[in-house]
Amino acid sequence: MTPTMSLTRQNVRRGTFAAAGVSATFKPVGSYGRLSEDKALKTGRTDREEGEQVATQFKRNRVLSESLNWTIVREYNDNNIPASDPLIVRPDFEQMLKDLESGVIEGIVFTHSDRVARLEYDAARINRLYTINPKLVGRSVDGGTDLSTVEGRAMFMMQATMGGVEVYNTKRRTSGTNLANAEKGRRHHGRRAFGWNSDGTLHPEESRLLAAAIRAVPGGLRVGNFRKQLIALGYEPRPDKRRKEGAAKYNLQHSTVESYLVNPAVCGYVAYLAQADRRGGKKVWLPDHVLYVDGQPVKGNWPKIVEPEEWAACVETLEKRKQDRKDGNQQPHDTSDKYVLSGFVRCGKCSFPLLANPYTKGTTAYEKWGYRYACLSNQGGCGGITRVGPPIEELVIRVFLAEVRRSLGVVTKAEEIDETKNDARLREIDKEIEEVNVRRRERRISAIRALDLIEELEKEQNDLRRERRKLQALKVQREDASPNLLKDWDGYSVSEKKQRLRQSIRAVMVHPAGRGKRFDPELIEIVWA
Repeated sequence: MTPTMSLTRQNVRRGTFAAAGVSATFKPVGSYGRLSEDKALKTGRTDREEGEQVATQFKRNRVLSESLNWTIVREYNDNNIPASDPLIVRPDFEQMLKDLESGVIEGIVFTHSDRVARLEYDAARINRLYTINPKLVGRSVDGGTDLSTVEGRAMFMMQATMGGVEVYNTKRRTSGTNLANAEKGRRHHGRRAFGWNSDGTLHPEESRLLAAAIRAVPGGLRVGNFRKQLIALGYEPRPDKRRKEGAAKYNLQHSTVESYLVNPAVCGYVAYLAQADRRGGKKVWLPDHVLYVDGQPVKGNWPKIVEPEEWAACVETLEKRKQDRKDGNQQPHDTSDKYVLSGFVRCGKCSFPLLANPYTKGTTAYEKWGYRYACLSNQGGCGGITRVGPPIEELVIRVFLAEVRRSLGVVTKAEEIDETKNDARLREIDKEIEEVNVRRRERRISAIRALDLIEELEKEQNDLRRERRKLQALKVQREDASPNLLKDWDGYSVSEKKQRLRQSIRAVMVHPAGRGKRFDPELIEIVWA
């Protein structure tokens, strides 16, 4: 909202300007301008200037107000904000309503009613103010709208209603076109996805980071670790119509980074989710919206970042972590790790989990060891065990790697896992669902019976698709077995090392040693899984 001259609520009311040397015919009004999408803000557009179309609206509003002997005292600018989305708040529109109600302005001018309202609700809010205060004025440059009359307000409401219908029909046609394109594997030309350039080619840096993270998740990489890596590299949330440029800065959200990892597009799969479904209030899990035709996932016409098996392994791992948190087997905010044995190491006296905590900074123990594992009585333990952390971890890792070398060649080979074993049944389910729909349309079965059958088939279908992802994940884990583990161990993050240890070690028991005694490996007991 831009004031065009200095005014107060008291002297802006009509009739108070004569004493101040201002004409008694002075009529302070507001000028409203809006554009749903400013093309100048699109990436790569250099042929337009930001706000130039709204500026043209203001210019036309000014000509109209001068012809009516009204004075524009404030401009309300909602550039790049749609009026047809009930979830998006237009800040200057809201301020304009407040100013109309309080008397800061005595009317508005606008180019057309669809610039002001495309929802019946918004039109009704405007009409309410004009009904309460008949002295308010309001005119449009185009369309002949006059808000000061009953007929004009009726026309305004009708135009808003028809505008909403037009928007709905446009969205419906667009949704149908998008689905048809998705079924053909065509790339959706919307906002640039992380990992690709605007033209659909791979972004060299982002695709490299994303591929490495997806491949590392089954081995223990946490979403929080990847998020920290992106933040350290300078990645920030992109502005949108709800979060404008210049808004308060904040870091990438956990859910945003997670969506990068589970996006089916990274392995070339097409996901389709109607806009209405995206706004159901429930968090969208894109792996559940992969588009299938004849029981097979539709593949897109863009370059993939990882193989489908690698993506499936990442998704399956994250789904298991979510389920573990839901079941209470993992801390709710355990998104990154600092200590290799946290969650494994236990007290040899009472079996309570030992908690890792740093020594006091500046002490000799802090300089030499950094942290310790302790059984804390105030957390429910006996308080009888405290042991420096690094020597225990070094011992456990050394024993674990020795066991890995000993067991080389024992694990199941990746080629022995068949992730396609349910594909034939998935194709059958698609045909059975279509047969049920045909019988329902021919009134051979009731709608209720058809819904029961379809829901049962869809449940089986979803279960088989999840099983397919699990088999793909298991195949990747087998390919990432012992030889790679030994070669890559030093490059693993703490989370990845913990994941490998968790597959083989159930617990590490630390038995009492007595105060002041040297570290004794015999008092560290490894319980293998």
